[in-house]
Amino acid sequence: MLDIIKFKRFDRFINEYTNFTHMSLGKYKGFSRDAKLVVAYSFFGWLGGNISWFILPFYFKSLGMGFSEIGTLFSISTIAQSALLLTAGHISVKIGYKRTLMIAVSLFFTARLMQVFIPEFWALALAAIISGVGMALEGPALMSLLSGEVSDERRHYLFSLNSALGTIGAAFGMFLGGILPRLLDGSNPYKSTLLIAAFLIPIQGVLISLVSPILEREEKKLKLDRTTSLKILKFSIPAALIGLGAGVTIPYMGLYFNSRFGTSLESIGGLFAIQQFIMGIGTFAMPFLVDKLGSVKTIVGFNGSATLLIVSMPFAPAFLIAAVIYTIRTILMNIVNPIWDSFMMHFFNKKERATALALRNFAWTSTFGIGQYLGGFIFDRSLSIPFFITGVLYGLSMVSFWIFFAKEEERIKA
Repeated sequence: MLDIIKFKRFDRFINEYTNFTHMSLGKYKGFSRDAKLVVAYSFFGWLGGNISWFILPFYFKSLGMGFSEIGTLFSISTIAQSALLLTAGHISVKIGYKRTLMIAVSLFFTARLMQVFIPEFWALALAAIISGVGMALEGPALMSLLSGEVSDERRHYLFSLNSALGTIGAAFGMFLGGILPRLLDGSNPYKSTLLIAAFLIPIQGVLISLVSPILEREEKKLKLDRTTSLKILKFSIPAALIGLGAGVTIPYMGLYFNSRFGTSLESIGGLFAIQQFIMGIGTFAMPFLVDKLGSVKTIVGFNGSATLLIVSMPFAPAFLIAAVIYTIRTILMNIVNPIWDSFMMHFFNKKERATALALRNFAWTSTFGIGQYLGGFIFDRSLSIPFFITGVLYGLSMVSFWIFFAKEEERIKA
């Protein structure tokens, strides 16, 4: 009799789980044609962008640069991005999201060609500025466009879908970035790899050109009254702390593995590809977890765990152990990014979102640029200290986020 009762309970659990899974997966269906085109745009953007992101430090190093010079170029791009972010939201509203994205794509293509064909420091610095301007224009326009294509109840599903497929694209980008230099002939295979990445950018232009003319959202320049300013500040403080911490270490991880363990590009690219692919698949499950735990607990839980792992990186005695630590850290830290964005949308109406996103992104990007600059100098002197600095800043970010929003989520649900 006891076995029969246990079987019935197990059978009921299976049925309930199956029904829940079927209903949950159904929330990933039925998105508009424009939403699907934007998601495809993100896939190719992350694919080409991560080939470039992976190979650029090695390309710059092949030109005779050290950590400090590489950090300077990275920070120039980020400073240009953060400077324009102050007005990027208003610009995207004024000229339209679609047109803004087309301009961004043109800037990306121009910058990449300059990096390939004019490998002089002044040209690389100018390309960094152009690329930074493109990123500033792209971010708020892309997320605002995507937000307008879905209801509030399903937004975190569409944002997660966009992030998941983009991250899978990033995985392929990291993998290709690691193997293409070995497969390509020439005096500088890194340059050839960048050229391949450049010619993925026009695909993005084609995809976004197919988006139907977007109706005006009637967004206006955000009026920074006390209430609105406080809301933006609450999101900006945690974002700024994460940006500063990430800037100190993340852009240099490929060079770190190569310098400390003598790891080959293929192995580093494979590692980055694996973590991106796992993260992309895992992102599909995040909305279900949010439905159960809430956005704040999910974000703090994942990012807080990543904080502990980044501090342990200098103690890893071999590449394999460091690779496992870094992979888990990266997944925990980044898999909740669409949840951050979706959660933030609850606090702003359609008239405010583009500008609010731009200002939040400004907080992250400006401190990320500072972190990149500092990280180059610190890594030239120590391969351990940057990780401790990043860990402290990540921890402060999660403490501030919990203080600001633990009670706010209960108010939203009510």
